[in-house]
Amino acid sequence: MHFIKFLLLPLLLMQIVSPAIAQEPTAGSNRGILIRGFAIAHFNGIGKVELRQETKLLLDLRLATGQLDAGQNIKIRQFSFGITKEGVFAPMGQIKLPDVGSDFILVFVPTKDNYRVFPVRADDPDFKGNDALLFNFTPYRIHAVLGTKRQAIDSTKSAKLSPSFEADATFFQALFAYEPEQGKIAPFSNTRWPVNGNLKAIVFVSMDAETNRPVYSSVVDLASRPVP
Repeated sequence: MHFIKFLLLPLLLMQIVSPAIAQEPTAGSNRGILIRGFAIAHFNGIGKVELRQETKLLLDLRLATGQLDAGQNIKIRQFSFGITKEGVFAPMGQIKLPDVGSDFILVFVPTKDNYRVFPVRADDPDFKGNDALLFNFTPYRIHAVLGTKRQAIDSTKSAKLSPSFEADATFFQALFAYEPEQGKIAPFSNTRWPVNGNLKAIVFVSMDAETNRPVYSSVVDLASRPVP
């Protein structure tokens, strides 16, 4: 799927909290934490950032935009990110991972003058095959219908969507709509998604700068991955 231009307000970004954080202890955490970078669009063409602990370079993180890559391992849960200009590191922000989990997708969202980063715990046991984690970056309430399951996601919020469909189904309806005003619902996407228990998706809904209507894009991940 081609990615569109996003109009993202910092005020909206400050309020979104990912629900994909569980509370139980995580097996294998001493073996390292898998980190994968993903950007819904590149800020100022920056497609790679450095992760650092103070002055120590931890790794160079590529910000994929089409599909997730294999990722890299890291040993700590709090670090800075930025770029090096003319031999000098220019920090762009701090990232703190949740205390549990060993597989994270760092979602980089461009704002007016920087990136804002949302850590998504990919190994959350409540984030399963056929599920979708939706981020609503619009000023509107978003309505989603996956199969026969209906759910509403408020502006600046995120939510896990679990579809409902017949046991022998191979596809299910994926309908997205928004509320341009109270009491009115306007669809902006109506398609079908395949039933595949091996995959789960992260969905981003934002405003198209050209049409001023919500649009969505998504990236898929394996439902389960080996512990790093």
